[in-house]
Amino acid sequence: MSKIWIGVIIDDQQACIDHLLEMVTEISYVDIVRTFNNPQEAKIFLRANKVDFIILDVELGKTNAFDFLRTLPSSNLKTILYTAHRQYEDPGYDINVVDVLLKEVSKSRFYAALRRVDEALGKLIPIIGHDSLEHYSHYFMIKGPVRYDRTEVRLKNVIYVESSNGHVIFHQIGNKTSVCNSSLKEVKERLPVKWFMQCHKSFIINNSFFYSYGADGILMTEGTKKKIPVGDKKLYPDFFNFINSNILGG
Repeated sequence: MSKIWIGVIIDDQQACIDHLLEMVTEISYVDIVRTFNNPQEAKIFLRANKVDFIILDVELGKTNAFDFLRTLPSSNLKTILYTAHRQYEDPGYDINVVDVLLKEVSKSRFYAALRRVDEALGKLIPIIGHDSLEHYSHYFMIKGPVRYDRTEVRLKNVIYVESSNGHVIFHQIGNKTSVCNSSLKEVKERLPVKWFMQCHKSFIINNSFFYSYGADGILMTEGTKKKIPVGDKKLYPDFFNFINSNILGG
């Protein structure tokens, strides 16, 4: 099976995002996992999630694409600039973006840019076996349990996340739990979407530990035998797409 490249779109005009999304559905090797009107929200997402490429508007309110790109940690993140202003073409190519598209881009021109992304990323395919949560180094530092101390929570050890009584609980391997005062929404924004998905208003699971799903909930391979509840499929489509998928591997 060919590699599927994970991308996001960042544009303060929703109509421009919708135009690209309508065209990209026909491209099998590209998966747009999230779109953003707010560049700050996009920045938070990109710090927690491995993404192969971005489609980025140049003028983004109080910032611009060039300043935005300078704040990102990844040097291998491929970028397509999408702008209504032709004067940004040369500056874009000067910083080695994959392509610069002018709004409103035609389908053939957009597909040509995605082929360039595919070609550029194909040269960067990592060593087999390292594209897993086991090799993902991201972690949280949570206050406590002793005053002024911090507890490290490694994402590869988190089985599921639960919101309860105004707190968020990280359930980890070895029957270990850690608690923080952030909201579940804040925690979710910092979790890599490739492995973590929300299944209920109060629960996010790590699909690396998923075992089974039934009418009474989800059973995980590690930790408690407690069934994790599941909400309406219209509210949590990512989870239901996951359990209905017959594709193994990443």
